[in-house]
Amino acid sequence: MSSSWSKEILAVLRKEIQSEIRGKSGLLNSLLFSVVTVVTVSLSTFGHAISATFGAGMIWVALLFASAVALPRSFTLEEEQGTGDLLRLIARPHAVFWGKALYNLILILIVALVLGGLFLTLVTIKGDKPVVPWLFAVSLLGAGCALAGAVTLCGALVAQAANRSTLAGTISLPLLLPVLFLGVNGTRAGLGDGVLETGLTATVGLLCYGVASLAIGPYLFAEVWKH
Repeated sequence: MSSSWSKEILAVLRKEIQSEIRGKSGLLNSLLFSVVTVVTVSLSTFGHAISATFGAGMIWVALLFASAVALPRSFTLEEEQGTGDLLRLIARPHAVFWGKALYNLILILIVALVLGGLFLTLVTIKGDKPVVPWLFAVSLLGAGCALAGAVTLCGALVAQAANRSTLAGTISLPLLLPVLFLGVNGTRAGLGDGVLETGLTATVGLLCYGVASLAIGPYLFAEVWKH
């Protein structure tokens, strides 16, 4: 049974990766948005250092918009292309959700890695303390888990709705507000502002939020996917 589950999940993950390689829409759009955001901030603050709080806020605004644009597509595009019924016949809903969630996690982590690297390279941060690279990296990992869990869940729930793309972003907003609060606190501490322990606690909260979303998501998705 465990082997069957893993095969289904990996098959869905492989399908999503192959679709992305052919279409190059989700990852490319997210990366372009992130790069434009960082370059714009860098040019507008050229020669001046920005506060760690402002920098953390800009990073999270970019991550939120990138995830809201790209992550729900793994479910909504399935219905738009008419392949949802075929997927219902060959895979169980839990495996479909976890396979797509893993793909979304990989996608948002790539975006977060590129965004964080460019930001530290191009933007000068003015903080009370030096940048803490490991905490900054862990906060981005937590961001990936939380965003992948929350936005994937919202995309799954509205996949069969009429205005699915708009609706996914709308219903994800309440779920993303606590993620934004925790994320800014964790990233700000990683950039050298605030208390280190507070930033670490916020980052752990992000990871727990992501795990909870990924744990609850398959059961909610199973109730709406077969109907």
